[in-house]
Amino acid sequence: MAKEKIEGCHICTLVTPGEPQVLLGKDKAFTYDFVFDRDSQQHEIYSACVEKLIEGCFEGYNATVFAYGQTGSGKTYTMGTGFDMNISEEEQGIIPRAIKHLFQGIEHRKGEAQERGEQAPEFKVSAQFLELTNSL
Repeated sequence: MAKEKIEGCHICTLVTPGEPQVLLGKDKAFTYDFVFDRDSQQHEIYSACVEKLIEGCFEGYNATVFAYGQTGSGKTYTMGTGFDMNISEEEQGIIPRAIKHLFQGIEHRKGEAQERGEQAPEFKVSAQFLELTNSL
């Protein structure tokens, strides 16, 4: 962030290449399901973390995406909840991508059924979004 640069702050974390691990300083390592570095693209994050979850919904499975982290670490940007109407498709976050994927998948499956002369499947979509903040 610009403020941090002005104050002389520097990056104190590193992503271990090829591993879902973050190094803090020189002696602390934390391992997660997925880890992405600062130059990661939104589509990479979606493809790796969420795409299979949405496809699983078509098989009847529930899906949950949980983003946790320090203030300023990029959760709002990555999830796509900043509500910026002028954001490019390339920069769209997880939520808009998941909604698009879900409803395009529904239309695709209905179209396939129609092409086969079958009754179109019915879908019931139930979604929740919850954002907790602890502003001091």
